[in-house]
Amino acid sequence: MDVELLYSDFRQPVQIYLTRLVKDWAVAEDLCQDTFAKALRAWNQRRSSGDSRAWLYRIATNTAYDYLNRQRIATRVLLDYGLQTARGYHTETWLDDRVLIQSVLSELPDVYRVPLVMYAWAGYSTREIAAALGCSNNCIKMRLHRARQRCQQIRQE
Repeated sequence: MDVELLYSDFRQPVQIYLTRLVKDWAVAEDLCQDTFAKALRAWNQRRSSGDSRAWLYRIATNTAYDYLNRQRIATRVLLDYGLQTARGYHTETWLDDRVLIQSVLSELPDVYRVPLVMYAWAGYSTREIAAALGCSNNCIKMRLHRARQRCQQIRQE
């Protein structure tokens, strides 16, 4: 079975599966595209004796879990800072939260704001952030810790 046949046979079932995992059709659509992009990149490294369907569903599952972990981390970071996520709120409340988040972030120095946004909202790991910013993983962890402390100080002021 080649990648094109795999896509035509499994795009819809994989998207339905992902929708069940993440409970959002639009997000599942994006994750489905990510799944097939990852499958295409790894096509030559897979075990040819293995089941292609199971291999594809493992990629889809991992892609969904990565997404859900990023959402959980972003929510935890927001709640740690005493902020609320916008999901499920009335427009006025969401706008108030958005203004609050923007004001807190605007008061952070770039050295703390950039890693925080990359970690909490873009879903990058500390290692990925360290590589992108050209510093050590421990440095990024320290900057995230200090960003959290600074956000709490700003909220109390």
